Amino acid sequence: MPVVVALRAGRGWFPAAQKPVAALVDDVEASRKEWTKAAAVTDADTFSAPCKKGLKIIDPRRTVTARKALGLTTTTPPSNDGGGGSRGNGGSGGGLEV
Repeated sequence: MPVVVALRAGRGWFPAAQKPVAALVDDVEASRKEWTKAAAVTDADTFSAPCKKGLKIIDPRRTVTARKALGLTTTTPPSNDGGGGSRGNGGSGGGLEV
């Protein structure tokens, strides 16, 4: 996992970014452990728990502190609650389908 290795090395991070980036790397590594567990199971019920845990750990909202420390954009990503909007339907929207 080259990105994690590069982030963990911390070369060039200014002091204010070191802790937030280290915390982000810890989250990515913890998530990877959950995904490894999920990959080893043979049924959907057993897959669900580590999968949900892995997704929760790498929730984009948890990266805001590291992104701020690195001077990157910190716009909150849209929620994933299924409340409207269109995704990948290929249409231009704005019209009614009858």
